[in-house]
Amino acid sequence: MSTSVVEAPPFGRDRLFQAWAVVSGISLAGDSAWFVAFAWTAATATDPATAGLLLGAGTIPRAITSLYGGTLADRYDARRVVVLANAGRILLLVAGALLATAFGISVALLLVVAILFGVLDAFHNPASYTLPRVLLRSEDLPNGAGLMQVAGRLARFGGAPLGGVLVAVGGLRLVMVVDAVTFALVAVFVGLWLRPRYPRELSSTGSVRRDLAAAAAYLRETPFVRALVISLSGLNLFVGPALAVGLTVHVHRSGWGSATVGVADALVGVGAAVGAVFAIRFRSAQPARTGLLMLIGQALAIAVIGVAGRPLLLAACTVIGITAGLASAQLSGAFQQLVDPAYLGRLGAVMSLGDDVLMPVAMVGFGALVASAGLPLTCLLACLGFIAMVTWALARLRGAQPVPAAA
Repeated sequence: MSTSVVEAPPFGRDRLFQAWAVVSGISLAGDSAWFVAFAWTAATATDPATAGLLLGAGTIPRAITSLYGGTLADRYDARRVVVLANAGRILLLVAGALLATAFGISVALLLVVAILFGVLDAFHNPASYTLPRVLLRSEDLPNGAGLMQVAGRLARFGGAPLGGVLVAVGGLRLVMVVDAVTFALVAVFVGLWLRPRYPRELSSTGSVRRDLAAAAAYLRETPFVRALVISLSGLNLFVGPALAVGLTVHVHRSGWGSATVGVADALVGVGAAVGAVFAIRFRSAQPARTGLLMLIGQALAIAVIGVAGRPLLLAACTVIGITAGLASAQLSGAFQQLVDPAYLGRLGAVMSLGDDVLMPVAMVGFGALVASAGLPLTCLLACLGFIAMVTWALARLRGAQPVPAAA
């Protein structure tokens, strides 16, 4: 990559990155609106089993193609990949809206749109994930991750109700058009204004297989990066099932009503937003270790979920949210700092497989363990497993140093 070095301004005055966070947030709001509208349309157009199939239809294609998307992000200018992926999303949504207008909403149309969206996500997300590395100074990467998280949280808070309003007013076709406009905004901004400040070495093997083999060799030869990738791929597997399954089971068995689940979920979201806001200003000399240590509080809160009364349960959810917002910013920034920039796309794709492939297994396993061993013991085991993974990762991150940008 021939980009010359242009020193980034201090983070608080970095208008380019701040604009990128706003544009990304608008696109994420469109995505949230789309998900709500798509889920509503699927639920009202077909039976519950088929609706569940439609909602999960994009996950498998995204998982299958994500590693290929990661190689593209490391082989080509990531901005070009982002622009082309968003162009594909726009064409898909416009075509879907036209077909829905001509022939009506059908299961086949929803299925094709969901599958193609999953594939386009696999191309877009790894490339987008590499952009902070070429825009920010290394020491600002955790703060940048915090700002992106704030934008994402606000987008989801606003996008979900917007989707409900739009689908009620104009159906799925209106939401398709609105979401396409947000993707066009991203494509125009990235294509015209988002100029890299720091160069990033790109892969030149010429083969997807060799690209993936090189990434695997890099993981074998770099123990602290391997530990970081494994831990970031697995940490959500402890807290996700505890919130989705354990919290709901505990509230139901206690007779507190579904409103308590809603309040608890809201506290997690608000807490995460508060934590991310604080992370924008917070600096640590070792963000990977700091982020992992913060997650011990989250692990202890998981154990509380299994036994707490309602006030303590809600407090535990707030702790989970705040620690998630703080730690995620630190760990995302540390990943950007510690991983060789040439491998960011591929290793980012590897981490995404944790949610796409392993999370459904973790959900089923957590539920089965609750049924056989009880909720308190299951939450305690999840807590201990979480702490064990954090301890293992901390031990292997000793001596890890940020990788400087290419000259």
